[in-house]
Amino acid sequence: MKPPEVSRPGSLPRGLRWAASICLVLSALTGMLSCNEASVLMEFEKHRTLQLERVPSLGLLGKDPAFSQRIVEAQLSAMEHVREPRVVVLTGLTLVCTLLFFASSRMLRAPDGMPREGFRQLIGTAGILAAVLRTIDGAQWTVVAQRTSVVMVEGFKKLPEFQDPMTADLLPVVPYLLMATSVVPTLLVAGGFALLAQYFRSEGVRDVIVTLDGPTEEP
Repeated sequence: MKPPEVSRPGSLPRGLRWAASICLVLSALTGMLSCNEASVLMEFEKHRTLQLERVPSLGLLGKDPAFSQRIVEAQLSAMEHVREPRVVVLTGLTLVCTLLFFASSRMLRAPDGMPREGFRQLIGTAGILAAVLRTIDGAQWTVVAQRTSVVMVEGFKKLPEFQDPMTADLLPVVPYLLMATSVVPTLLVAGGFALLAQYFRSEGVRDVIVTLDGPTEEP
């Protein structure tokens, strides 16, 4: 990788600014979502009660409210099976994203005299951890989607709209579509963290940061 060119002493090159800004936004959004979901899972029984009291009636699922009820119950049951490991993963992801947010913000606006090399190393390490944890998070959601899709497909088979042979042929695709709602965001977010980590761990970025920091003072 060609090292980014420094425009003026102490200023980040455009590529580094963009990377740090993306890291800032991605870690903030992922951290907030993870923290919110972890807090919901910690009070799962309260969440279950609220969800069952106000089950939405979705037109896509037909006009039978019992069908929507079964889907919500299946999703809640699947979530309960992975609740404890998800709380651990989401808590870890929240903490890692907090570190990434702090490091990327300091990378963008480091106080005078404060070296950025430590923040670069932190982003490189925490970015890999965030990618791993977000991948585990996505895998857990895929399990929930897979179990929910079983109930959804069984319910679709009883709807008049799916009695036609041509329409019924689409039912095997439903589980894959539902799992894709978890897999695709996981690929984008986890892949984004991994790319950012690789970028900040590169020799070119390290050389630029070392140049910006200037010579270290010998004790």
